[in-house]
Amino acid sequence: MPPSQVAETLYSAHKSRSTGRLTLHAGGREALLFLQGGDLVGTRLGFGFQTPVQALMQAGRIRAGLLDALWARESAGAPDEELLEELGLAPDAVAEQKVLAEVRRLSQLAERAAFEEGGVEEMFRPIPGTRVVRAALEPAGSEAPEPRMYRCEDPGLCAPWVASAEEMALLLKLAEFQRLDGLKPTQEVLLHVLEREGLVESLSIEAWEAREQARREEEARRLAEEARRAEEARLAEEARLRAEEEARLAEEARLAEEARLAEEARLAEEARLAEEARLAEERRLAEEARLAEEARRRAEEEARLAEEARLAEERRLAEEARLA
Repeated sequence: MPPSQVAETLYSAHKSRSTGRLTLHAGGREALLFLQGGDLVGTRLGFGFQTPVQALMQAGRIRAGLLDALWARESAGAPDEELLEELGLAPDAVAEQKVLAEVRRLSQLAERAAFEEGGVEEMFRPIPGTRVVRAALEPAGSEAPEPRMYRCEDPGLCAPWVASAEEMALLLKLAEFQRLDGLKPTQEVLLHVLEREGLVESLSIEAWEAREQARREEEARRLAEEARRAEEARLAEEARLRAEEEARLAEEARLAEEARLAEEARLAEEARLAEEARLAEERRLAEEARLAEEARRRAEEEARLAEEARLAEERRLAEEARLA
């Protein structure tokens, strides 16, 4: 759906909030659109006229079956008050629909367009530039667009371009890429302009499938890499735990060996001390025995000497007695 020159110019004027007039030409005729701050505030048409009834039919507010009734009431060009009341429409809303239908028709018919900045006179209540751009973008034919995949991550940002709760509901369903078939022209225009605004992403079915395939392959690579890293981490953790266990067992063995050696040293020391005590006891007993033996010998010597003294005394006395 390539945009017309009219739609492109209106979009640029809306984005830059321009004020001036857009001159359109077709078959030697001229039409003027007056913009103020990017909004449409007046028209002067030499072609592209649309009746209110045509506008309401394009907007889907009047069914084709009502035309006969309107002709019978001589209201084929403009709805009467009774019809407006029946449709729940205010005259201002009908007038706006008529202007938008004329913008749509001008966009389809214009052969060239030129915008000139400058002051303009407001001819009717300003119609927001978003609605004017959307009208200019609506296609003339009824050819169904090719199905595409759409995604809208933040529908709230699209509100200035949204014309109904139904359209917002459509955008709310597009948090992830969705295939949209059988779009209405107004929905197609909405998605087109939102894509241009960077608020909607659109892909052909083939491009989306290729992207999904690439995404799945990348996801598979990512999962494989995560699994590889997880396995490496698991093996590293097992190695770490094994090393810690080996270090623990080695430490326990070292401590056990130290304890064994300490116990052996303690027992050896006890044995040494016991042997020293035994030897000391033997020396004490030997000394006691020696002293006892010396005392015995001394006693025996004293007894011998005493006996010798006694015998000597007896001999002396005996000798004295003999001599006396």
